[in-house]
Formats: sequence, structure tokens, C-alpha cells
Amino acid sequence: MKNVLLIYFFLFISFIASSQAKYVSDEEFNEKITWLEPHELYLQLVDVYKKIPGVKTTYAWEVDGLLYVDPPMLLASQVKYIEVVNNILQSNICQCNLIVKTFVTEKEFNSRKNILNRLNKNRVKKTKKKKKKN
Repeated sequence: MKNVLLIYFFLFISFIASSQAKYVSDEEFNEKITWLEPHELYLQLVDVYKKIPGVKTTYAWEVDGLLYVDPPMLLASQVKYIEVVNNILQSNICQCNLIVKTFVTEKEFNSRKNILNRLNKNRVKKTKKKKKKN
């Protein structure tokens, strides 16, 4: 009986350890993405959000799952994920027009919805191949 309980315990622990998502650290984020100029690193996000395409007016922000009516005091260098909500259905669900995350998983980090991937200055531009004329 003790052996069976011990086996179940180890299976449970291994399931918990394998199901946890890996979060992106600050070092990994800074290696892959730089979207701010050096003088903008310690500015408030409110001062820099005009760089984000698609943001016209912000009436509500969702920061790490919490809804803010006024822009929160958040440094721009802390932000790892920004999503602009343009869909009416999604804006009715979250009741905001800007989703900001400071802790992200690798899946969220690499998501197409993450605008910081588009603003990335470290992105390698692909060169177009020229066609040979016969």
C-alpha cells in the first residue's frame, strides 16, 4: 500500500513540474527585443505608448489581468507584451482597449498579437532574392 501511494505521489509531482509554463526572463527579453530608445527606458509607459501602432485613445488598460481606468504607473522597460484590442467582441469581454503584460510565457511572447515583436529593432530583415533572367 505504501509503495502504491509513493508511486502516485511521484506521478503527481512529475505532472505538476511538467505542466508549469516557462516564463520569459528579463535577460531573454532584452536579447530578443528592444523596442525603446536608450533615453526611453525609464519613462512611464503613458509617455511612450504613442509609439504603439493602432492606439488612438486609451480609456481602459488591462495590466497583468487587472483593469485600470487611469493609466497605471508602469515603466516602459518592464513591459513584455502589448496587445491593442480593436475587435468589438473582445473589447466588450475585457472592457479595455489595451492589454499590457509584464510577465509572459514563451507562447505569449512569440504570439502574433504581441505588438512588441513588430516594434523590435533587433529584428533581422530578410533580403529579397533577385530573379535571374535567362
